[in-house]
Amino acid sequence: MSNWPDWFLEALRQRFYQLELASEQQASCSSEDNNLFTQMDQFKTNQNEDIQQLLSEWEEAIGYQLSQDKQSIYMEGVKDGMRLILPVMQSTNIR
Repeated sequence: MSNWPDWFLEALRQRFYQLELASEQQASCSSEDNNLFTQMDQFKTNQNEDIQQLLSEWEEAIGYQLSQDKQSIYMEGVKDGMRLILPVMQSTNIR
């Protein structure tokens, strides 16, 4: 990677650190999430069929929204990558 400009390497490092921090924060919530899911399942099993169906639909809607959020985050990463690599590619084409 020594052929890459210093600004590019620094931009990669900074982006990596941002993503690492976000990942660590998300991982710290996963045990809480697991607890919440367990409690939700216990709650659902103690309800009548109509309430169970309604809760299942709600879970599905929340899951869909979370997948949309993750897709949006992924696309932002793709855009970040393009913003980083296009100037480098253009500068090598000029040479």
